[in-house]
Amino acid sequence: MRSVDEGTPVDEAGGSATAPWRALEAAVAAFVLVAACAVIVYAVWSRNRGFEITDEAYYLLLAIHPAETRFYISAQQWATAPIWQLTGSLASFRMAGLVLLAGSAAVLGMGALAAARGLATPGRPPMSGRVAVIGGAVVCALLYAITINVSPSYNLLASAGAYLALGLVLLAGGKTSTVSRTALFGVAGVALAVEFVCKPSSGVATFVLVAVAVLWLDRSGGRKTVALATVVAGGSLGLAALLFSQTTPGEAVQAFSGGMALFRMVQSEPIFTRLARYAIEFGGYAADAMRANVFLIVAVLVYLIRTSRVTIALVIAAVGHTLLATRYFEYGMPQYIEYMQRALVFLALMLAVLWQAMPVRFRGLIAVLAMLPYTVAMGTGNALFGQVIISLASWGALMALAAYARPSASRDAAVPMAILVGFVALTSAQILVYKAKIPYNLNERMDRQSFPVTIGPLGRVKVDAETVRFMQQVDAAVAKCRIAPGAPFLGLYNVPGLALALNAVPIDTPWLNNVAQADAVLSSNEAIVGNAVLAIRLNADASLPPLPVALKGFSANFEHCGDAVFPHEQQKIQIWSGLSRR
Repeated sequence: MRSVDEGTPVDEAGGSATAPWRALEAAVAAFVLVAACAVIVYAVWSRNRGFEITDEAYYLLLAIHPAETRFYISAQQWATAPIWQLTGSLASFRMAGLVLLAGSAAVLGMGALAAARGLATPGRPPMSGRVAVIGGAVVCALLYAITINVSPSYNLLASAGAYLALGLVLLAGGKTSTVSRTALFGVAGVALAVEFVCKPSSGVATFVLVAVAVLWLDRSGGRKTVALATVVAGGSLGLAALLFSQTTPGEAVQAFSGGMALFRMVQSEPIFTRLARYAIEFGGYAADAMRANVFLIVAVLVYLIRTSRVTIALVIAAVGHTLLATRYFEYGMPQYIEYMQRALVFLALMLAVLWQAMPVRFRGLIAVLAMLPYTVAMGTGNALFGQVIISLASWGALMALAAYARPSASRDAAVPMAILVGFVALTSAQILVYKAKIPYNLNERMDRQSFPVTIGPLGRVKVDAETVRFMQQVDAAVAKCRIAPGAPFLGLYNVPGLALALNAVPIDTPWLNNVAQADAVLSSNEAIVGNAVLAIRLNADASLPPLPVALKGFSANFEHCGDAVFPHEQQKIQIWSGLSRR
């Protein structure tokens, strides 16, 4: 096997590889670099487009009003609030998310390269290999953008924290300087602390994977012990810094206790039941992936049985067929599942082609990179199989690393490079066609989010024509009831974004999904109810949803400010203001 670190590929006879094969490596690396640049440009272009009133609005409200949030199961606001303070607008907040994703993915790519250099032939990696590994990691990291825009949130920061932690640990493994190793391991621990704060289950799972990486990749027992201790120390200091910069231990315990009580009203699945569901769903989706991609799988198996120009051409044709057969313009979970099925097949086939030629310790690095997305997704209420789409940077690095660390025969470059190109093309196309698809919980394509409006603390945002009308309706309600900025807000139900549109401040938590949660929040806030601004999402038949006890007969004590229709699913929302505010 030839390492990615060798400067000149060699053929089986020991001579220099022919110029066409070196040109192929360079061309594939150039393709990966162009793909990475293209998806970054797309993310920059979309930074100020779209106003979503559920998930992203929730993330934003936590960042903008961290001190007013008293119930949570994820303390993501401890990390996102400083980012909002530095940025101060929706567009720049999203840009910060882009920088965090792309930057941490690049560090992961560099760490993978450093680890590969330590596990194989010493030397400096060829430029094409370095470009492909880092570029592949960045492309896959930005798959996050096809689920929701890149505002820093618990999912985004969990992904970035995992990328950074593993990348720094892999970089540290090759350092001889004690100071450098200690610094890298310590910062890796801080990154894990951010991941843990944002998504505790992910933080624990990624720490286990990082510990495995340290134990597997470092030969010295003493160095392993010091490395793990340093990671733990960095994580502890990072956790303490995040905690004390935002709250106190007592308040944090109360907030988590109250948040878990609210969470259980919506999600009651036991842990082991969820893990069993993950396994069953994964098996079913994996079987579907094999059936849906049988042409590509058979083509690679034929190539493995008999390598020839004909079988190489068959694999290339199968890769092309897979790319053309993908339904890029679907949206939502069906699209995520279809993409993940194809991505998993590409990954499995790359490893099938190259596994036997890999040194045992190099296989350990590949296994760690393959598992990272699953540690980040751990704990999700969604299917684990599709959830990893938001944290695939390590797969991008892995695919390029394997392709450039192929067996020594020159002609063996064709199939790994074809699989790598297919994987990067599939991934980048998913991101780039998002411009012509309807974004998450919106009503128009991204390229039609082109009308500028001012939305409360978010600043100028480009939205579609119907959302412009929605904001005009909200502004009319604000004017009629003279709703002042900073008014206490209660959203019933699943409409946290109305707090942003009204420039109001949620009571205790931005997100209420049902009457039980609203009762729990208002039981200790009855005195403030009469001062609050209400946003009530009506049922499909325009009737009122069930109301909390504190709001029974509320219309006698509130003024109806007006109605607004959010374009997604034509959600009709009534806006009321407490008369005691007068």
